[in-house]
Amino acid sequence: MADSAAVVRSAETENSYAVAGSIATSDSAVVAGSVVTRGSAVVAGSIATAGSAGVAGSVATAGSAVVVRSIATSGSAAVAGSIATAGSAAIAGCILAVLCLACRGCLACLGCIDCAKCRACVGCIGCADCIGCVGCVNCSGLRGAVGMRNVHA
Repeated sequence: MADSAAVVRSAETENSYAVAGSIATSDSAVVAGSVVTRGSAVVAGSIATAGSAGVAGSVATAGSAVVVRSIATSGSAAVAGSIATAGSAAIAGCILAVLCLACRGCLACLGCIDCAKCRACVGCIGCADCIGCVGCVNCSGLRGAVGMRNVHA
């Protein structure tokens, strides 16, 4: 992703439109809770780059194999809940390669604030209030983060 980094909350780069909890790169279209770059197919809650298939709650770049809730870059093997950089081996639950020095699987690097009530931003929990498109259950502890939509407004 050109000139961008996955950090807590959100980041924007040139010529992008980003919503809360999203990362946008130049000339990309952004969907709530997602990050998309040019030429990608996007699934809610996922990040996909050109030439990859996005899976809900995951990040994939060209030439990578994608596992739900994982991030892989070109040439890496992805393991669920991890982030791998090019040519590296990923360890489950580890996001050390990007940001966290004491990772416990919170996915804060993608905007998650580790709300005790809601995990919908990183995967469906079957909540009756779920509106599906971004998995939002209108949790007060998550308001404004990860592309939150107030379904009771």
